Amino acid sequence: MLLLLASMVFTIHLNFKQGLSTYLENTEQEKLQQLALQLGDFYQQHDGWQDLQDNPRFWFAWLSQTAIAKNPQAAAAAAAPSTPEDDLGFEDPPPHPHDHDGPSPHPHHGPHPFRRPNKDGYILDVDRLFIFDTAGQRIIGPPDRIQPVEGEQRIALQSLGQPIGWLLVKPNHLISDHLALTFMRQQVRGNLWRLGFALVFSMLMALVMTRQILRPLRRLATGLHALTDGQLTTQIPERGHDELTTLAKDFNRLGRTLAHSEHTRQQWLADISHELRTPLAVLRGELEALVDGIRTATPERILSLHQEVLSLTRLVDDLYQLSLSDLGALDYRFESVELGQLIRQITDAFQSRFAGKTLALNFSPPAQAIYVHGDGLRLAQLLSNVLENSYRYTDAGGECQVTLAQLGTTTTIHIDDSAPSVDSAELPLLFDRFHRVERSRQRHTGGAGLGLALCRTIVTAHGGNISATASELGGVRITIQL
Repeated sequence: MLLLLASMVFTIHLNFKQGLSTYLENTEQEKLQQLALQLGDFYQQHDGWQDLQDNPRFWFAWLSQTAIAKNPQAAAAAAAPSTPEDDLGFEDPPPHPHDHDGPSPHPHHGPHPFRRPNKDGYILDVDRLFIFDTAGQRIIGPPDRIQPVEGEQRIALQSLGQPIGWLLVKPNHLISDHLALTFMRQQVRGNLWRLGFALVFSMLMALVMTRQILRPLRRLATGLHALTDGQLTTQIPERGHDELTTLAKDFNRLGRTLAHSEHTRQQWLADISHELRTPLAVLRGELEALVDGIRTATPERILSLHQEVLSLTRLVDDLYQLSLSDLGALDYRFESVELGQLIRQITDAFQSRFAGKTLALNFSPPAQAIYVHGDGLRLAQLLSNVLENSYRYTDAGGECQVTLAQLGTTTTIHIDDSAPSVDSAELPLLFDRFHRVERSRQRHTGGAGLGLALCRTIVTAHGGNISATASELGGVRITIQL
């Protein structure tokens, strides 16, 4: 901040100094042009440069009345003699050739010598002025000039339209005017005061803003440390409407998501443990009874054990499929699949099982073949899981109806079964893992509640949608849109 403010003040000072120098140069140029005209008049009035030839006293006296004098009266008074020490050391000029008697018409013929005038009485340093005649001979000017100087100005002098010489002005790269220097110093002091005020004000504002920014950042850091330590319910205050408030909202949303994920993981582990423990407990009890001789190994008991092993195998397979889906490792091979033929194959495979439970399974294929872009094996698994769910939870003597239709680019499959139905509040939860509706749909066979969850995973992978609503047959309608 200090560097920025200093740079701004320095730039302003340079621009001001450059503007002031340009102004003084323009003023000087204007006055020099007027001085050149006055020198032409002088040459005409005095019939040449004789009165001015190497006569600095007369030169200074005459300059006090020209355009370059700030105050002609003050400049004339400054050119008057004061003390002997003020004399320039020049000898008195020789008498004018036209003045043999009587008072001198020119000021340099007085009895006292003229001293060098104060530079502050002129708009430029008179020591920078030189006059040369047309032959290049110096008429007036400091005698120390030997070689030309880069940047010097040459102004042609004329009298009655004829060239009479040159006015030469040495360059001056420094501001030497007393009033200009005083004004520039005042501006510098003002800029320094403004710099100090801006610096103090900026530091105060930076302190206030830093505290306002660091306070929510500290709360955020504290919340992050709490999340790292496992306190997933940590929330931080959401105050204001700035970016830090948005960050706080995102942090709180992250905390809630992590807490929900942790709760889901714990519930998932508890459900898996429960689902695995039930068939294992049955198997263990049956086997211990056989080992202890309490029961004999009849074909019926061995078949019962085999059914428990199959149930456990299905559970493990479903868990494995869902785990692969969560990891994104469930393979899909998409190709053109004719749905009518695929559904016919699946329903034919389930006919004997449905008939054993006195359930009617009906499918009416559409008049035209319907093709979709999908994985035939996964779609077969999807239909099998839905029909298996209907087979398990539909009361004996009921029915299951499968319909297939296409509207535009959307293909819809409806699977309706008869009573019992499901409460409307439970319908959206049927596709959650381990969700069961045992009171409304009597279960006579096992099931972990993973079949429909796997169905939703397969449909989502195909870019479709699956939902559950009440069926006109008295049970549940499963709608699959691809």
